[in-house]
Amino acid sequence: MYSSLEFRVLTSFLVLADELSFTRAARRLNMTQPPLSLQIKQLEAQLGTPLFERTKRSVRLTPAGAVLRAQAEKLFDIEHRTRQLVVQAGRGDDVGHLSIDLTAISAIELVPNMLRRFSARMPGALYSLREVSSEAMLQALLRNELDVAILRPPITDARLQARRLMRETHVLAVPEGHRLATQRSVRVNDLHGESLATLERRHGQYAHDLMLGWLAEHNVVPLRIHDGARYHAMMALVTAGIAIAVIPASAAAQHVPGVVFRRISGKDVPALELWIAFHKEIGNAMTPPFVEDAVVAAAQYKVRAPS
Repeated sequence: MYSSLEFRVLTSFLVLADELSFTRAARRLNMTQPPLSLQIKQLEAQLGTPLFERTKRSVRLTPAGAVLRAQAEKLFDIEHRTRQLVVQAGRGDDVGHLSIDLTAISAIELVPNMLRRFSARMPGALYSLREVSSEAMLQALLRNELDVAILRPPITDARLQARRLMRETHVLAVPEGHRLATQRSVRVNDLHGESLATLERRHGQYAHDLMLGWLAEHNVVPLRIHDGARYHAMMALVTAGIAIAVIPASAAAQHVPGVVFRRISGKDVPALELWIAFHKEIGNAMTPPFVEDAVVAAAQYKVRAPS
């Protein structure tokens, strides 16, 4: 028989997993190091496996420790959400929770519009929002760890259902002092020989391949290519004057000091699609109405391209 895991001990474990230092973890927990060490040793004995690799110079999670960390974080999320739902029910409020994963760009304007619309229908709803890669969203949907994903295509797994929300073109982001900043619009050939910031492929394969494929079709070869894990990382490179970047038009809705956005002219400028996906075996009654409201909100959303 397994003995139950105490939240108090799991809290100590998670803090140590974050700090990877008994001294810093004990300080955060407002305790001394010996009782913290004892808690971890007792937890390891209870589970029958080492959770940390300890040397005189370092503390590292073992594979078992990494699994416990991921599961414990989920457990604390569930515990926190349960408390909120119980309090809501006690007040007589409508009870409901929706977990949504999304792309960074969609969070700028589109997702807030969706949330405002749905919250008018379900004012008591609780939300968990995460910004992750499209691939991570798909895997979370398939594991039934997620209600809704707002993501880039492709979505090919037969277990999932998806609807297209919108298509948007690309624009060019350049530093204010760049030669292309003086033009009202640019063409693809203007990008030849420029240092380019791109979305790192493992964080955005669809957008990365679409953009670089378009450049290759026009024989445009960048001088250098800098990778950014997210669009705000790409904007940091542009702001610093290190590179220019081809980004979704919706990203230009945010003012970025030192950066100007320019239209890209031409009939074959690639368009990015954004979809909403969910598991066909719907486990949350809030999912279908949210999807319907999301589709309506997306239809009403107008991307503000650079003037």
